[in-house]
Amino acid sequence: MVTKIGFRVGIAAAIGLFLSAQAQAQTPAEFYKGKEIQMLISHPPGGGYDAYARLFARFLPQFMVGNPKVVAQNMPGAAGVVMANSLAVQQRNDGTVIGLGPGALAVSDLFETPGARYKGGNFSWIGSMNADVGVALAWHTAPVKSTADLFTTELITGGAGATDQSVIFPIALNRILGTKFKVIPGYAGSAATALAMERGETSGIGGMNFSSILANKPEWIRDKQITVLVQLALQRHPDLPNVPTVLELAKTEDQRQILELIFSQSDMSRVIFGPPGMPADRLKALRTAFNTMMKDKDFLAEAEKIKMEINNPMSGEDVEKLVNKLQKTKPEIVKQAAEAIRTQ
Repeated sequence: MVTKIGFRVGIAAAIGLFLSAQAQAQTPAEFYKGKEIQMLISHPPGGGYDAYARLFARFLPQFMVGNPKVVAQNMPGAAGVVMANSLAVQQRNDGTVIGLGPGALAVSDLFETPGARYKGGNFSWIGSMNADVGVALAWHTAPVKSTADLFTTELITGGAGATDQSVIFPIALNRILGTKFKVIPGYAGSAATALAMERGETSGIGGMNFSSILANKPEWIRDKQITVLVQLALQRHPDLPNVPTVLELAKTEDQRQILELIFSQSDMSRVIFGPPGMPADRLKALRTAFNTMMKDKDFLAEAEKIKMEINNPMSGEDVEKLVNKLQKTKPEIVKQAAEAIRTQ
C-alpha cells in the first residue's frame, strides 16, 4: 500500500512539474490568446479615472500580443485603496488582472494610509497615461477670488473619502502653508463633488485633476464658471501659465521638501499596474503595449476628440524608478508629510 501511495504521489508531482514547465514555456502571445484581461478601476463611474481606464481598456486588445479581450470593472473605495488591496492580496498575478488608479497609491505605505495592506514598491508597474495637474478651485459665486484670498478667507470645499485628494490636499495646504480651506468630506467621487459645488452646497473643490475638468466639465473653463487658485503639482500646466504651483507658495526649504513629496505623485496620476510577482515576460508585454498605445495616432486622436489629456505619459520602467525614489525619502520628511495629510 505504501508503495502504491508513493507511486501515485510521484506521478502527481511529475504531472504538476510538467504542467508548470509547460505554462512557463508559453510565450506571452500564446498565453494571452483567447484570454480575458480584467481591468479594475479605482473610482466610481462618471469621473476622470473611469474615463481614462475605459479608453485604455478599449484600445489595449489591438496592441497586446495575443489580442486578449479587456473588460473594465469599477472597484471604488477609499480613493483607490480598496482596489490596490484587492490587487495585492486577492487577485491572480498571472497578468490577467490589472488596475488603474491615482499615483498616491504608490506611497500609501509610507504615509500609513488607513486601510492600506500593501507596499507600493511591490506592484508590477505598467505605465501612467498622464502627468496630471491637480488644482484647487472656487466656484464663480465664492468669496475667494484669488490665490491670496486662500490665506484670508474661508473656502468651503466638498471632498470624497478620507484618502482622496479632494480631502487630503486642502487639509495639507492648511497645515503646511496656512490656507483656510474648510473641507466637507463624504461625497461619492469627483462627479458628486462637482455636482455639490454646482448646486451651491459648497463653494469649491480643494483637489481635482485638471484633466478631469477638461474631459468632463469643459464648460467650467469655457464659461468662466470657476477660478483656479493653485496648481497641486511641481510644474505649471501649459493651459494655466498664471496660476502658481504649491512649491511656489512655500516659504521655507522644509515646506518645499514636504510639498514635493506629497505632490510628486502627480507625475504618475493615471497609473496602471498589476499585482506583485507578475511574470516578467507578461509584464514586459503589457509595458510594450502601453508604450505603443501612448504614441499611436488613432489612440491620441480619440483622446483629443473626447477631450482627454495625454500629457507626458510615463513608461512602466520610469514609474518604477519614481516609486523607488519616493520610497527612499528621508524619514523625517515622510513623517511631516504624513502628518500633513492625515485625516484620522
